[in-house]
Amino acid sequence: MAGSIREIRRKIKSIKATKQITRAMELVSAAKMKRAVNHALGMRSYASTALMILTHLADKTHPEMHPLLEIREPKRVLVVAYSSDRGLCGSFNALLFKKVLEHERELLAEIPGVEIDYISVGKRVQDFLSRTGRNVIATFTNMSSRPSMESTLPLGKIVLDAYLDKRYDRVVLLYQHFMSALLQKPTAFQLLPFSKETLVAMAEDLKLFKHLDGELEEEGAEYLLEPSPDVILEMLLPQLTQMQIFQSVLETTASEHSARMIAMRSATDNATELMSDLTLHMNQVRQAGITAEIAEISAGKAALSV
Repeated sequence: MAGSIREIRRKIKSIKATKQITRAMELVSAAKMKRAVNHALGMRSYASTALMILTHLADKTHPEMHPLLEIREPKRVLVVAYSSDRGLCGSFNALLFKKVLEHERELLAEIPGVEIDYISVGKRVQDFLSRTGRNVIATFTNMSSRPSMESTLPLGKIVLDAYLDKRYDRVVLLYQHFMSALLQKPTAFQLLPFSKETLVAMAEDLKLFKHLDGELEEEGAEYLLEPSPDVILEMLLPQLTQMQIFQSVLETTASEHSARMIAMRSATDNATELMSDLTLHMNQVRQAGITAEIAEISAGKAALSV
């Protein structure tokens, strides 16, 4: 009995130490989540307005006016997949991996024989793509630790150069869109070429324009581009593209910290419950031992009195 109680106490002590760690990680993730969510939501208004501009430009501007508006037959597709660099964030990465496979199946069903290459942003998705034999042309890590526009510029340059050189006919962003602290939505966003249909569908699905007074559909709206359409589009479209890439990093970061906070809270609650169960079991073992000792004493007394 003593050995059994000692073993239970050892387990309780170990679980208590684990609980202290998960609780600390929950608090750290909560602080990081608050900062990341503020950044993501703060930039979302700007990024959503940029998406609205892209939507109307894609609709009102002739595709031949700029290569980023040109719609080509998709023979090669570049997918930029975002994940976390570390684990302990529940199903955050697993859901993203599932979305990667689902999007790949949809592409192959839509365009049989299409070639798909990947850019991985995050160590976890890099490991997943390498393990499953996907072709990864570039890898970025530690981008979500301190996301900034400057840190995403190399990624944006690779994407823009690859599309403008016609090495790829379509560019897709795969990331976790932050909906709330409890919900992150795996999202496939066609970044290039700009298409009103895909932009409107994504904006309505994610409710990106709900804070804007403008409507997605502006019948009869016209744009006057000064000094000239070529100059404006050459300056505007690459910047708007870079903005969407940066926003996807912010969304991923906010989603990652939210998922990790919830995972650590769940682990802390499970540790508390397990400690309670073990304490109850230890008390039952101790009570059974005491009862057995009392029974032995009573039996001995009865034997001596015979």
